[in-house]
Amino acid sequence: MNSFIFLGGDLRMIYAAKRLNKEYKSTAYGFDGIEIPCEFPLLKTALKADCVVLPLPLTVDGENINAPYSREPVPIEKIPLFAKDNAVIFTGKECPALVKLCADHGYTLIDYFCREELQVMNAVPTAEGAIEIALREMAATLAGSRVLITGYGRIGRALAPRLKAFGAEITVCARKYEQLAWAEADGCKTVSLNTNGRLEELLPCFDIVFNTVPARIFGRERLLLLKKDCLIIDLASKTGIDDLELAKNAGVRVIWALSLPGKTAPVTAGEIIASTIHNIISEKGGTLNG
Repeated sequence: MNSFIFLGGDLRMIYAAKRLNKEYKSTAYGFDGIEIPCEFPLLKTALKADCVVLPLPLTVDGENINAPYSREPVPIEKIPLFAKDNAVIFTGKECPALVKLCADHGYTLIDYFCREELQVMNAVPTAEGAIEIALREMAATLAGSRVLITGYGRIGRALAPRLKAFGAEITVCARKYEQLAWAEADGCKTVSLNTNGRLEELLPCFDIVFNTVPARIFGRERLLLLKKDCLIIDLASKTGIDDLELAKNAGVRVIWALSLPGKTAPVTAGEIIASTIHNIISEKGGTLNG
């Protein structure tokens, strides 16, 4: 096992391939529609490798690989053109089409996105990217701003100390009591989603909301309680905003900021992916086949 093809994705996949190329033979395919910002060998025609690395997210339609810089679609069903027999397929989240393809061809499927070290390390560029959006979009400083963070998992815990360093006043809202305990331990104010009406009392006070919960936290009632010009930066994979049109009409600005690591810090995000794949290989004793 000594060759990798990174198939599709954004610039972080280029930097992940470049990082792995220091130890393994690596190339990338699906970047013919962009001039990449670093020297790296790109694949222009199909060539088979021991490992195929698919992007994060893998797909947006369930049929084609997410390849925004490719001039032509890259269907999932075309993966065998790039994979040797008994290949290992690394993916950023699975989908039914990929699971079936791997089963049919005898490929080993490994989801690198489910790795805890990737999720933890990815929270840092996500938090920094979210703060960059806030600094750009707000008319006031973060210093002195009243900030609500909904959810206190990996991203919330990366956000809070960085926002506090700017001088923001942080309140964390969560349903899980252990998350509320961590938030209090980190010096944040807290409000439980399990206490009826308490969040609603506080909502008119906030200048900015960072949502990290992939659930409908902000329905009609809560949206209308937010002050006009409140900024919501939604970092969840599934938006927590029930009605984006209602939010707009109420003067609440919503930015659904997906895949921030790949947009704001592709070098770091790519190295995180490469490091995670390297960890997986190390755990397997240096080989993934057999």
